[in-house]
Amino acid sequence: MNIGIVSRTFKISLLLCLAALQSSVYAEPLWVFFKNNPARSIDKPLSAGYINEVTSTGAKIRIVSRYFQAVSVDWQGDSRILENLPSVESVRPVKSLRRIPHDQVHHNLSKKTVSSPQDSTVLNYGTSYDQLNTLNIPAVHNLGYTGRGVKIGILDTGFNIRGIECLENAHIEHTRNFIYGGEDITGDNHGCYVFGCLAGAADGQYYGSAFGATYFLAVTDDPLPETRADVDRWVAAVEWCDSLGADIISSSLVYNEFDSIEDSYVTDDMDGRTSLVARAAEIAVSRGIVVVNSAGNEGLGRWRIITTPGDAEHVIAVGAVNYKNLNQPIISGFSSRGPTADGRIKPDIVAPGEYVKAPLSGTPTDYVYVDGTSFAAPLISGLCALLLEAHPDWTPADIMEALKKTASDLGETGPDNDYGWGLPDALEALNYSSVNVAQDNCPQDGECRQGSIIKEFTLNSPFPNPFNSVVTIPLTVFSGSQVTVHVYDVTGRRITTLWNDNTIPGKYFVVWNGEGCSSGIYLIKAATAQGHEMKKITFLK
Repeated sequence: MNIGIVSRTFKISLLLCLAALQSSVYAEPLWVFFKNNPARSIDKPLSAGYINEVTSTGAKIRIVSRYFQAVSVDWQGDSRILENLPSVESVRPVKSLRRIPHDQVHHNLSKKTVSSPQDSTVLNYGTSYDQLNTLNIPAVHNLGYTGRGVKIGILDTGFNIRGIECLENAHIEHTRNFIYGGEDITGDNHGCYVFGCLAGAADGQYYGSAFGATYFLAVTDDPLPETRADVDRWVAAVEWCDSLGADIISSSLVYNEFDSIEDSYVTDDMDGRTSLVARAAEIAVSRGIVVVNSAGNEGLGRWRIITTPGDAEHVIAVGAVNYKNLNQPIISGFSSRGPTADGRIKPDIVAPGEYVKAPLSGTPTDYVYVDGTSFAAPLISGLCALLLEAHPDWTPADIMEALKKTASDLGETGPDNDYGWGLPDALEALNYSSVNVAQDNCPQDGECRQGSIIKEFTLNSPFPNPFNSVVTIPLTVFSGSQVTVHVYDVTGRRITTLWNDNTIPGKYFVVWNGEGCSSGIYLIKAATAQGHEMKKITFLK
């Protein structure tokens, strides 16, 4: 990948998040950045001495960030007082940003509403089938993947989910209200729609894309009023998710247009490196977290820009399509377009974002149509969870590559700033391998290539599958190398190593006797130093 992955084993750091104060109380909210200490680990809390030095001036702490070795403060007075503190490197205003316009909510749908025929699916998706099938997610659910064991943090405005039938069994492990403190996550309904797109599960009524995943729910944004504190809290929530071991962060909050020219981001700042939310997202990705963010709803606005943090290079920015279009999905008019300020293609991919079905707050079995990139993002976050369940060793770069390389190209040929790389196919992404080359492309001498890379092996389909006790795993080796073959369960736990040896070119048959293991789905992984391939097998006693 393009940026380094560092260890995810660390202590839960100190995050101070106080109730947001009205900006009228203090004249100017500021970020205070401390001098860099090369020996300080990003996993450790910020020095209490630094914090005390700032508070001794009368500044009111808003957020403490270990990512940036900084604090956000409310301050009334000359900023040079803070700048002259011995431990302070620099002082900058907190950018004053306005969130995307509210996503649209349409009419209710009865729980009895039936979507397209789904005879080939194990689950009865009810009204959510079409939006999931557009991404070929039911085909992956059919294989038994639901996101189980994957931890997803969601940042939003509030989660009014009490009493909603399809969310009753959602696995919520942690909640945090970054506005008022505590664990109460009620508030605006926006988060309910987003959460439903991911975690909903009521057979015959509705399913989300990753209903088996584990969730951390964070309230970070206050719709009214929209203040500078929203940005602070977004950063704090990302660090909170990181501290809890999140595998994915899903955010349908973006920041773009400004209130005043003096202290706000402008279009040229949407370069993935300027805003603190983009920089925090990049740090999270570097620590092994997949970050998915809506691209924004600025496609029809005067700016027509990609918004932050979706402008960050390694964040999966998701645009919206109308999947009801008769010929093929077509870009939604409101969906934000690239390029970024530094010329990169954004969004990265697209997903259904018009006429998306979501559970309605306050009712047990009613659903609504909703429009916005806010609802395209969680569908993709769930797809990423399915991929991580199947491939627990995949990095954020692997996930991004699998989504892009297997997406259906829409719009003009090749990646573009409307559709990005296109519409992902969950099943194709699940089976994607960076060293996967069709056998037909191999010359007679057995030397298979992908570009300039020699393909070392192919993991062929195990048989029989499903199997009872004994399964045979065919492996074709094209060049001499050390090959390992491991068996994993669906949680990513290694069950056994079947083979670890230097090999010469040829065909091999590796046998696994699963007697003593439980019935269920297992993963066969063959690997060399160059890459790996995986196959799913089902053990039925």
